[in-house]
Amino acid sequence: MEAHISFGIVIFSGLLAACLQVSLGTLLLLYHASFGKNIRVKTKKLASSFISGVTLMNFLLLGTAIFLVNSLFPGGLLPRYFFYIILGILVVLAFFAWLFYYKRKGTTELWLPRRLARYIDTRAKTTNDISEGFSLGLLVPLAEIVFTLPLIVLSADAILRLDTLYQALGLVVFTIFGSLPLLVMRIFIRRGHNVAEVQRWRLKNKTFFRIFTGAGFMVFAIFLYAFVILKGVS
Repeated sequence: MEAHISFGIVIFSGLLAACLQVSLGTLLLLYHASFGKNIRVKTKKLASSFISGVTLMNFLLLGTAIFLVNSLFPGGLLPRYFFYIILGILVVLAFFAWLFYYKRKGTTELWLPRRLARYIDTRAKTTNDISEGFSLGLLVPLAEIVFTLPLIVLSADAILRLDTLYQALGLVVFTIFGSLPLLVMRIFIRRGHNVAEVQRWRLKNKTFFRIFTGAGFMVFAIFLYAFVILKGVS
């Protein structure tokens, strides 16, 4: 597999992970609850600790996947049949995103099981210190592991196919792209926009996000088939 295709997989995976909404929605909840009970400086610290937790967990998930792929598969790389399995999963996730990612019209409520959604909601509303914000950030990426796991596994394989010099760069690229929406929203709010504006924007554009996310998984499946499976994995 050529280096540019490997980096393409890593970048595409990071962008798709960035399109998912649980981390962004949780950060909005954290902002909303924090503004009501804390001074602005503490709110910034809570947001920073949450984003740090999300970023670290994304890094750890990909790092763990790299270790497991390298340890469990012959030659430290995924066998050919594995790409067909992931291709099928990506297609299924595309239709799931189109049909079920948002639960109800008129809200931004996501597909999460109600018990998990209530738990995250409660944690976000009761978070008061930096350690709690950080631990919440560590938890949230696991809530959408169903969507991100195939992306992480593909990225792990792609990184292992790179020269050693570029493997660390691939790991950093995926981590940064996965956390990019949180960083953008933090800048957006620091420049004077309020949480209500952001939430109204999410609600107004949720159809676009649903279609775009599903299309992203479908395009990634086509990319995987055209540039990896048809060309032969090597």
